[in-house]
Amino acid sequence: MANILNQNFDLLKVLFTECLQAKNNPKDSRVDLEEKIKTGSLLFVLIKKVNRLVKYKVRSGREELQAQKTLVDANRLHLQNLLYEVNYLKREIKQCYKFKSQDEDIDIYEPPGTKVALADSDMTHKERINRLERELNLRKQLSNDCKNLLNDKTKVFHEIINKMENLSTFAPSLRTLLKATRPLQEALQLPIEQKWTLENKVHMLQHNLYMTYVNLRAIEMLEGSIKVSVNGHEDEVREYEAKIKLKSSEELEQSFLTKPHPLSLQIKLSQEETLEDFVVVDIYYLPLLMIATAHCEIRLCENNTNLMETNLLQDFLKFINEDDLGESLPYSETSLNLQKHNIKLEDFKHNLVKHNLGLPYQWLQKMIGNSSFNNTKCNDMQNQKLKDFTLECVKRIRNYFQIRHQLITQIRAFMNKNIDEYIAGGGGGEKVNQAKPNCTLVQWSAVSWEEYESSPSTLPFVAERIVDEYCSFFRAVIVLGSAKMECLISLSNKYPLNIPLWSITVHWNGHHNALNNSAIKVMEHYTNAIKDCKQGNLLALQLLRTMYSLDIFLETEGPLYQPLEYNKEKSFIKSFAKRIRMRPFKRINKGSVNYFKQ
Repeated sequence: MANILNQNFDLLKVLFTECLQAKNNPKDSRVDLEEKIKTGSLLFVLIKKVNRLVKYKVRSGREELQAQKTLVDANRLHLQNLLYEVNYLKREIKQCYKFKSQDEDIDIYEPPGTKVALADSDMTHKERINRLERELNLRKQLSNDCKNLLNDKTKVFHEIINKMENLSTFAPSLRTLLKATRPLQEALQLPIEQKWTLENKVHMLQHNLYMTYVNLRAIEMLEGSIKVSVNGHEDEVREYEAKIKLKSSEELEQSFLTKPHPLSLQIKLSQEETLEDFVVVDIYYLPLLMIATAHCEIRLCENNTNLMETNLLQDFLKFINEDDLGESLPYSETSLNLQKHNIKLEDFKHNLVKHNLGLPYQWLQKMIGNSSFNNTKCNDMQNQKLKDFTLECVKRIRNYFQIRHQLITQIRAFMNKNIDEYIAGGGGGEKVNQAKPNCTLVQWSAVSWEEYESSPSTLPFVAERIVDEYCSFFRAVIVLGSAKMECLISLSNKYPLNIPLWSITVHWNGHHNALNNSAIKVMEHYTNAIKDCKQGNLLALQLLRTMYSLDIFLETEGPLYQPLEYNKEKSFIKSFAKRIRMRPFKRINKGSVNYFKQ
């Protein structure tokens, strides 16, 4: 449109110029002039039309632009409203995240019949309201219980004050009475005053360890076979408590979080026969993690070098209870506390092993009365149960130590080739007279895992992973005439839960073991098939079974070879029974005669 208008203006300008020239030049015809004027008029009309069209187009474009502006403004306003709502919702979500109940550590009791939890998306609004009402009622009840406990605590505190006042008035008279009766105490050998004196640091123990100390002292007074003491210094306790008061738990170092309380309990259990052989159990408490750990160590008066290379003297607390190996933490709160301070469970266990702190056994938490996570009330009945459980734990440790001590005593006797006392007792502690085996134990020595593993006779045990490098290994050599029996014995550190395993090789007219001789396989099974692990002389019983089996093997196999080297000296009816040629390895006592049968 603009191009047409410009062209018309240019043409009009030319016509106007020609009209002026024609006016000034009379030679031009009038007709041409009029015609040019008419053409110019038409051009003026066309220019006016074009001008109106341009104005109309401009006005339409402005109206359309205004409509689009209005639409853009409306969309922008709507977008701003949406952004405002999004920001508002984000602020509300942050406020919801910041909200936290002060009683979240209280476990809410779910009555029978509740099918879904609060976080379940399928729960209706009415069910949510009912659950919240139940929680509110339960929290009110717990709040009332807490107030009642605080009132009871105040009453007990006042009673303690009154009793202390009464004691302060009674103390002078009691001291006078004790001084007057000292000659009588010395004559009767009853040092009453010494029994009443306690170390000052006992009162600085943690509450849980103090209750355990009281129970153990009661057991010490009644049993007499244990000795309880407190290890640590008072200055270290004051420094430890001062550091906790200065810094909050979030500011404390990781090493301090896993550090036990400076005071610990030590239990010493000794044998009645040999007081120089004893076991020491150390109990530690980690206040910031609220768990206890225990570590034990067997100490003998005369440790043989080979024995020190075995695992028989290691910590055996993890084998007292088969279901409690101390590998997991006793409380989930402890795991959360470790995660909060960026401490891995493996690093925590490594720290316990590094400092000989033992393991956090479940039975130990129960023994020290660590009920802080259970929110249970402490009454006289529970205190009595705690005392009984402590006594049971002490008896378990003592029995386990006695079994280990008897095992070590047997090994010492075998190394010195002294088995006569076990023969007189029947190998199992029975007072029965029996014939001495014909064969002789000439060697009992410790061997390494490499020597044990390289022997062909131990291949089944190693292949089935019944035995590993953590066991203790011994070699027993038994000789009768030209025959020699070599026995490789593996002792698990879980003894007596796992009995000793014997692998037997007989060197006589060839090499015989369980892989190439069925008689040796039966002999081996007979030795390893002892089911009663409560036998005090279990290892000696196995040794005697093996020695008698060698006698029977040679007496039944000897007549098959010439020249005759072994005669029948044991009492049995048949040398072989049935098609499997079973030997009479089983020994039965009939009075003073040892009778053998299949």
